Amino acid sequence: MKKNILLILLFVSINLFSKAQQITVIIQGATIHLGNGKIIENGFLVFSEGKIILCDSQLIATYKNARIINAKGKHVYPGLICMNTFAGLNEIDEARATHDYREVGGVNPNVRAVIAYNTDSKIIPTIKSNGVLFMQIVPQGGLISGSSSVMKTDGWNWEDAAYKIDEGVHMNWPELINYNFGGGQNESMKQLMDKELQAIDELFEQAFQYSKTEKPEITNVRLEAMRNLFNGTKNLYVHVNSSKGIISSVNFVKKYPEIKMVLVGAADSYKLKELIKENKIPVVLTNIHRLPQRSDEDVDQPFKTPFQLMQAGILVAIGHTGSWESRNLMFEAGTTAAHGLTKEEALMCITKNAAKILGIENRCGTLENGKDATIIISAGDVLDMKSSIVEQAFINGIEIDLNNQQKDLNKKFSKKYQLKE
Repeated sequence: MKKNILLILLFVSINLFSKAQQITVIIQGATIHLGNGKIIENGFLVFSEGKIILCDSQLIATYKNARIINAKGKHVYPGLICMNTFAGLNEIDEARATHDYREVGGVNPNVRAVIAYNTDSKIIPTIKSNGVLFMQIVPQGGLISGSSSVMKTDGWNWEDAAYKIDEGVHMNWPELINYNFGGGQNESMKQLMDKELQAIDELFEQAFQYSKTEKPEITNVRLEAMRNLFNGTKNLYVHVNSSKGIISSVNFVKKYPEIKMVLVGAADSYKLKELIKENKIPVVLTNIHRLPQRSDEDVDQPFKTPFQLMQAGILVAIGHTGSWESRNLMFEAGTTAAHGLTKEEALMCITKNAAKILGIENRCGTLENGKDATIIISAGDVLDMKSSIVEQAFINGIEIDLNNQQKDLNKKFSKKYQLKE
């Protein structure tokens, strides 16, 4: 009897979280931000069976039994994409037992962030409620951290939440970060860096040779995880900030023309626009709300770097290295709109551009015909901290719950301590 009850509960749970969109939905009267730089004023957006159909008011009569959402005065956006986060792999910063984003050892290309993703995290709903519907979850630490995956911020378990699995390998490029007061480089740090560079060189040469063997007699899990780097189906994300580090990492990767390189962090990238553009390397800028790297830089340099790179013709996305802070992604993008970018260009950095770098642009990132109906509706400008209130969200056409523990606590204590007349 107990066994039968468990089977029934399992069946119900599976159907609850895997159901498809049942009824056509029409959003009307909204300002629709397509995510590709274009806006439709007082527009209509139709999605059915989990896919988007853009139309005008003349076609509304075609969908007689549709659900109508009156969004007059509101804004509609593609679901936002946060790159380079470890939300879902971390719960409490000060509680080590809740950290699952770093493995022991310095070379771990076989580590897969996807299987550690915790859909029950209390952090994820706070990120989702601000409009972030996709996250690139990234392992941390070491020379080679492991493989990242794109996850939905709504799901029953990691298999249900997975959107694109093992889409890239992450490498932390060795950099000199310690200097003597006399101006000379710390010799021990230089020796360590040289040793790490040699280790990277040997690893990639081994992986390259291994990739040429279709069915090796003995499977090497580390080298197997890097195989798809050399056929261009996986990205190589290089985390580096200094000018010297960017130059040396670009020159290193050029030895393997098949590798699709992406710079992450890249604080000094604005100094090397020509090099980055020449080699067609996308850039993921992280943690925009920070001080500049050096005391002699403009205090607003992190805010205007996206504009400088995009003006040079470089593909730019904005991400956030962290966990709970990832909920502020859209406001970081909004800051760049006050430092050179237009609002729609800033939006592209967390929608279309991010999707293109991740290789999911044919499924999401913009509100275009045939793409997944992954949409948010906001009462105000989603890039503006003051006016942004995400009221509804849909993933593959299914409306998702935007409640979270912080909202519950706010209601509880607002009611408890309200002033009585």
